[in-house]
Amino acid sequence: MLSHNIGVDLGTANTVIVTARKGIVLDEPSVVAFQNSKGKRNFLAVGEDAKLMLGKTPQSIVASQPLSDGVIADFDYAETMIKQFFKKATPRSRYLKLKTVVCVPFGATPVEKRAIQQAIKSAGASSAGLLEEPMAAALGANLPVLTPKGSMVVDIGGGTTEIAVVALGGIVEATSIKTGGNHFDSAIIQSVKKRLNLHIGGATAEQIKLEIGSANCPCLADDKEPLQISGVGSTDGIPKSESINQKSYSVAVKPLIDNIEIAIRNVLERTPPDVASDVYEYGITLTGGGCLLKDLDIELTRRLKIRVVVAENPKYCVAYGAARAVQMGKKFVHAIEYDV
Repeated sequence: MLSHNIGVDLGTANTVIVTARKGIVLDEPSVVAFQNSKGKRNFLAVGEDAKLMLGKTPQSIVASQPLSDGVIADFDYAETMIKQFFKKATPRSRYLKLKTVVCVPFGATPVEKRAIQQAIKSAGASSAGLLEEPMAAALGANLPVLTPKGSMVVDIGGGTTEIAVVALGGIVEATSIKTGGNHFDSAIIQSVKKRLNLHIGGATAEQIKLEIGSANCPCLADDKEPLQISGVGSTDGIPKSESINQKSYSVAVKPLIDNIEIAIRNVLERTPPDVASDVYEYGITLTGGGCLLKDLDIELTRRLKIRVVVAENPKYCVAYGAARAVQMGKKFVHAIEYDV
């Protein structure tokens, strides 16, 4: 029987599937939608199609994000979503065994890990190995993880930020904090509600982040042309438009960047001095979709006094790392959990 090896980055915001031969075969939002009819729940859409429904569904349709903070929050929804993604991304044959390595947040509990493995297997995989996200991110960013040289990676996903120092094929010191791209969106939603008395949705918050978002210190933020946004007035409930500038965004997300800075400092403080000196010499690498926030690398460099750089293709480092781990075979089997 033939086998098909794939790496899966099962993210809070996006799911990415990579194969060694074809590279990225799927990159879609981690969203699934169902139609409720006569007491039955029928699959309706997944990925991009389902994301368009978020916040806009009638009572008969449920659009859900079944992952929260990097782990499964709703097993049934997650299983259906993964099964549909596998159908899109991989060839289907009873003679083909689907072997997967899926990434999990550092410090995920045995229960959370077991839920991910069961969902992956229920969706059609013959095996589901687990690889911690910071190690996968370091592999995908081409850091020298198998050498004695210490490397630091900060992977900013949708629900969590994974921070780790790696060397000799293992994690020397690491932490995971519940701060990610989704929290940046929530911060700007709350800020707009407080400052402008305007309710906005997740899609508008993401638009603000992409068009004028910046991690710069509020006092250093560029005063770009304000962005016009639309929402619902929080006092009168009537749709209206307001403007927001880059400085307002920087003020709103500053506490989240503070969290990331503090977590990096804490990991470095716990790291053995010889390894920490490698980090100081060679710098810190940012991965994950959340690190694409404008000037985040510059702001962290300013704060930490350590060179911080963004990896090549940061959004896909975790998925590529999972695929590389499969390819490396026995060299890396110690880092993959097949039974929890």
